[in-house]
Amino acid sequence: MKKFGCIIMATAFICSSGFFKKSEDGSYSVDTSAVEKKAADAAASASAQADKLTAAASDMTAGATEQIKEAAAKYKVSKEEIMADLEKPLEQIKTKIASMDAAKLTSYLGEYGSVLSETKQKVADYTQQIKDLSFTQKFGSKAKELKSQLAQYSDQYSGLKEQCSLYMDKLKSFGFDPSSLGIDLSAYGL
Repeated sequence: MKKFGCIIMATAFICSSGFFKKSEDGSYSVDTSAVEKKAADAAASASAQADKLTAAASDMTAGATEQIKEAAAKYKVSKEEIMADLEKPLEQIKTKIASMDAAKLTSYLGEYGSVLSETKQKVADYTQQIKDLSFTQKFGSKAKELKSQLAQYSDQYSGLKEQCSLYMDKLKSFGFDPSSLGIDLSAYGL
């Protein structure tokens, strides 16, 4: 009996809600145009609200990026400081990086770009000098010296890349894309 009562109540609700329209021939059809219009209006309103929030978030991100660039310009990081870090254990570098803010990281990464460029050029120069040696010179003391220098700069380059990637990862953990801060280290595989 309860079931029958529920069915009658549901039928009465559907009939009174305006979903059913009686046509001239006496048949009933379902009219959902009003519901479809309300759904389309709600979707348009939600889309407009999402667009406003996206624009506001973009403005906030741009503002934060500019503030970080300005703060990073105040920090001075020297090539010597970066090269000295190569002698330190990696755990000590990780501890140092953990205490840095985004501006300081940006400043360090900017200097890493120039140090990596110099070191990569030295590796290329020594490689070319070794290639330019004559066959007999390749077994002499000059070749040994050049190969020693090449190994030294190659090791420095690898160490710099490893440390630089730690700085990049920390900056990314703050939610910043390094390229938006003017940092492009893609030439070094970073």
